[in-house]
Amino acid sequence: MNLPKDYQSKMQEMLGEEYLQYLDSFNHSYGQTLRVNQLKMEPADFIRRFLLSGQVSWCNTGFYYEGEQKLSAHPYYYAGVYYLQEPSAMAPAAFLPVEPGDRVLDLCAAPGGKSTAIAAKLQGEGILISNDISASRCKPLLKNMEMAGVSNAVITCESPEKLADRFFGYFDKVLVDAPCSGEGMFRREPSMVKSWSLEEVNRYAELQREILSHAAQMVKPGGYLLYSTCTFAKEEDEQTVEYFLEQNADFSLQELPICDGIEEGRPEWTVSGREDVKNCRRFLPYKVRGEGHFAALFKKREEADCLDKVFEKADRKQIVKEQTISKEKIPDAMEDFMRDIPEWKQWKKRLFFIKERAFLLPEHCPDLRGLRIVRSGLYLGDCLKKRFEPSQALAMALHPSGYKRSISFPAEDIRVEKYLRGETVDMDDSELSGWTLFCVDEFPLGWGKCNRGRLKNKYNPGWRKL
Repeated sequence: MNLPKDYQSKMQEMLGEEYLQYLDSFNHSYGQTLRVNQLKMEPADFIRRFLLSGQVSWCNTGFYYEGEQKLSAHPYYYAGVYYLQEPSAMAPAAFLPVEPGDRVLDLCAAPGGKSTAIAAKLQGEGILISNDISASRCKPLLKNMEMAGVSNAVITCESPEKLADRFFGYFDKVLVDAPCSGEGMFRREPSMVKSWSLEEVNRYAELQREILSHAAQMVKPGGYLLYSTCTFAKEEDEQTVEYFLEQNADFSLQELPICDGIEEGRPEWTVSGREDVKNCRRFLPYKVRGEGHFAALFKKREEADCLDKVFEKADRKQIVKEQTISKEKIPDAMEDFMRDIPEWKQWKKRLFFIKERAFLLPEHCPDLRGLRIVRSGLYLGDCLKKRFEPSQALAMALHPSGYKRSISFPAEDIRVEKYLRGETVDMDDSELSGWTLFCVDEFPLGWGKCNRGRLKNKYNPGWRKL
């Protein structure tokens, strides 16, 4: 690895005698990893179906697997049963104490690995707002959220400043996996080395402090804020944490787990030598089975003075209101299709229409007017004249046991492969007709239209297996 001289000098100064161990880590691999999606399957069931080589110790749904298994091509991957993710990157969502029913913000969410992990923790309850300021990065974020079967999320494309202006004191939990110099990913992504410079490190540190200041405003009293990076730079890690705490006296650092090589934060790498940064966690690639990472968990005070700040702010700004649900008449074709879904009666109360498109808003969805919205809740489908066409997102969010017009094939059945390639599929049951949920081992893949023993493929063309 041809590392910049300034970077080598910097790392030698930080790591001392361990620097050679760090250099040697470029010659080794931790293997490959995935995270099981608990919206689809429990880890214990997954273990019985695949050859795994160990669990990621800081994430109870993360596993190492043998490299010869091409799990990116397995039908379960297309069914959203698991997400391929670097092990250290699993830590932020694992460390954030999300509970079902929480209001959660993933502020820098693309491409979706951490958002899908948070959504699995929510188990369909509460609301997740997944935001990324880049419109192009929101595209893979949307696909990954839909593939995972997430039904209670809103995807936005806004600046942290604008979201803070709207959602002051609103969220129970906020995750900031901040843009950074990426030093911890040099082994995995050697191309990132070319863009590294001391100037870039300082630029990112300034950006991170600005993002955190906006994120802090959106945390409710008693709520949590998780800050993470994939860099080793003390300017972006301990010193950014130090700056944040100096500027936000109502936040304190919480202790995070230590296991299998994870280290405490380093007080000596702060400007003032503050001891509480030991509660932060560093992932060094020569000590853990993963890439470089950093995480810090803050908690906001619940005292009256903190609450007074919220009420003072609310006096000057509009309190977050719930989204107004449109009262449009549900088209007959949509009613005919959706009545086969057991939750339909409850869903009717949260329907939202944008022209011909129908969406299911999360419960108690906040007012989204004026924001750049990529997706408002679960996209159900299109109401076109006298017919209804269900969406790919709806298929992924359903469970076949609760939908009578479904058909399932084993993962090794050639018809699964044909379906994923967008081909017409021959059926065993010639009695099936109309829209049918196509599944692999009871996990939905998408829709098809059955007629006389043949299924016309309706799988999303952009998702097809090449």
